Formats: sequence, structure tokens, C-alpha cells
Amino acid sequence: MKTKLCGHHRTLAGIIYLALALLVSACSPTPEPPLRIGTNVWPGYEPLYLARSLGYYKESSVNLVEMTSAPEVIQALRSGTLEGAALTLDEALTLLDDELDLKVILVMDFSHGGDVLLARPGIAALGDLRDKRIGVEQTAVGALLLDAALDAAGLRVSDVEIVYCAANEHVDCYWSGDAVVTFEPIKTALLKQGAWQLFDSSRIPGRIVDVLVVHADSISTHPRSLEYLLAGYFKAREYLVDAAEDAGKRMAPRMALSPAEVLASFKGLRLLGLEENQTLLSGNPSQLQATASELAGFMLERKLLRNRLTIENLSDSRFLPGNKP
Repeated sequence: MKTKLCGHHRTLAGIIYLALALLVSACSPTPEPPLRIGTNVWPGYEPLYLARSLGYYKESSVNLVEMTSAPEVIQALRSGTLEGAALTLDEALTLLDDELDLKVILVMDFSHGGDVLLARPGIAALGDLRDKRIGVEQTAVGALLLDAALDAAGLRVSDVEIVYCAANEHVDCYWSGDAVVTFEPIKTALLKQGAWQLFDSSRIPGRIVDVLVVHADSISTHPRSLEYLLAGYFKAREYLVDAAEDAGKRMAPRMALSPAEVLASFKGLRLLGLEENQTLLSGNPSQLQATASELAGFMLERKLLRNRLTIENLSDSRFLPGNKP
């Protein structure tokens, strides 16, 4: 025999159920909106995609957005369609010059051979570049590497013909000119086609820096996702060391290189660990801010910035694993 609840019993049961539902809801964290992080292709950024491949972001709202070039990433940050991005430090400073409020939450790598000056066969030494056409991006990274290479050759900028070309034009600039300042994975592709390497970033250690930046307001809107993002990144870095062969296979399609070439490309940079990040990002001013200030001065001198930047509170270490947001 079924027992029927009278009206007031049903009402009481409904109130209790609603109260329990509200209690459970109050105890559950509110889902965060998607955290959209954009990158172009560069070995130092690949641990993020390795983390995604390994499922480290499966239970989070981290959304990696693959883009074809750094200018595309920069424009998406400007328009607000990304919460953050992997950039070179000079690209981050360009956005600060546009009055975007950005924070560096991770120093990803120092280029240590990944950025290069490549020349056509027959141009065997830096001194042979006199009166030659050299393709280079109109960025601080391009300027830093080219300046150092010309200085090593005893040449001035006026001794060569500069052709400005975007990264996706580097191969064409190489074939239509005499030399090009470029980086991985274009470096490996051109070397396979017979290019000669005349100079690389290992000769200017610590000058070319890659960082992960986020809009300052994302820190309050996406705190858990930012924790997931960096935790997954450092786990993937460990996997890259412990299971290099599988990691190379996972990263190869995105970089359009063989697994062996992918792993070799990491020899051209120095990935920074957790302790190094703690050192670089902590303090006010932090070591990173001192580096950024020096770079900003160089960029202003080269008219790559419009304004003299005051770099305060640029770095934020709170989302590094082990720190408390």
C-alpha cells in the first residue's frame, strides 16, 4: 500500500529539498569562464600543448588557442578575445605601450640558440654580409640579434640592406635575399634546405626572453584556471624530461617537424624551472622587471616604443605551484 503525502507534508519536503540543494550549490565553487591562452609556434611554448595532450587541463576551463603568428596573438590580446598569451618580453612591452594592463605570471625560456641569422650558401662568414640583403622582423628580438651579429662582424646597419618581413615571410625573404634573422621551427626547415648558420642567440645569453602574460583583471576572474595552467605546464616539463620520446611524438604535428627534430629544437633554448621563476618573478622590483626596464630603454632608443615605460608590478608569482593565490 502506497503512502500519500498530504499537502503540507509535500510542501515541507519540497522546502527541505530546496534548502539542501541551495546548501550543496553554496559549497560548490562557481565555474569559471574559459581561460583563453593564445600562442604561435615556438618550442618554448610547446609544454602547454604537451600538457593538453596529456590531459592535464581536462578538468579545467583552460583553452589553448593556436595562432599562426605573433602579430595575430597580439591583436587578439588587444581586442580582448584572449585572457592571456605566450609572448617574447618585447612583445609584452609593446602592449604595455598601448596601455594594456598585463601581468607576467611565468618566464618560459631564454633563447639560447633558437634565434639565428641564416645566410645563403656561399656567405660563409659574418663579414661577407656587407652590402647584402637581410630579412628581419621589425621587433626588438630581431633588432637585438641583428645588432649583435653585425657588431661581431665589425659592421654597421648602414653596411647592409635591411628588409623587414613578418615571421610567416621568413622563408620567402631568405630565398629572395641573402640572409634572414629567424627562429625555430623555421630555423630547422631552412637548415635542411642548405642555409648556413652565421650567428645565434647563445652568443647573447639572457637577452631574448619568452613569458606568459595575462590581462590583470583575469587574475580575479580566473584564479583556479591560472593555477591549473601553470601546474599543467610544469608537469609537462617534467614529462618532457622523463618521457622525451613520447613527448616528441606528441609535439611533432604542431611544429611540423619529426619527433627527433622537435627534441633537438629544445637545445636552442633554456626552459626555466619553478625555482628560477620564483627568483625572477618575486620582489618589487623583481629581476624580470629590471630586465624589462633595460629592454624598454633599448626599444625606445630604436623607436620600437612610443613612450618611456614605468614598469611597476609587472610580474606576479602567486600562481606558481606552491604559492598561494
